[in-house]
Amino acid sequence: MSLNCQLPWYGPIVRIEPEPVIVASTVILRPWCAQDVTALTEIYRDPVSMQYIDVPQPYDANRATEFVLRAAGSRAAGTAFHYAVTLPDADTVLGSAYLHNIATSEVASDVSFLIHPRHRGRGWATAALVALSDAALHAGFRHIYARIDPSNSASESVVARAGFSRLRVEEGEVCWSRP
Repeated sequence: MSLNCQLPWYGPIVRIEPEPVIVASTVILRPWCAQDVTALTEIYRDPVSMQYIDVPQPYDANRATEFVLRAAGSRAAGTAFHYAVTLPDADTVLGSAYLHNIATSEVASDVSFLIHPRHRGRGWATAALVALSDAALHAGFRHIYARIDPSNSASESVVARAGFSRLRVEEGEVCWSRP
């Protein structure tokens, strides 16, 4: 698998895996579980978010349950790492953050995030993105990429606040990188 923002070869292919639970000061990222199906369904039904992500609609409890199972399988396989973004004191699901399109030959991964509309504007997307990218870099990834639709200025602001640098615009998306 190769990424559009390619890096040189870094040596033998190794499995890189961030911690299953990532604790930051304002958010906790943890694996999705069956109790999260309702929250997950609400998150992926948001019409504003659907402008920027490709999720089958209508997104219902069956699709959310399938996703929770696939997320566990992709973690076990090392192909993607999906997290529920939650509050530390209440385990309230705020949104989703995940590493995907993992290119082990380039020691790189894409990162994506989505916060439920009622939880936006409080810095939780930035906190989740910083926590996940820090954990990924600590685990051994050398680069984390965020690919943002150029019309999604809110997400571009989040990645900029999270320490990503804008690399270029390509194929209808803005590619950002960290470190």
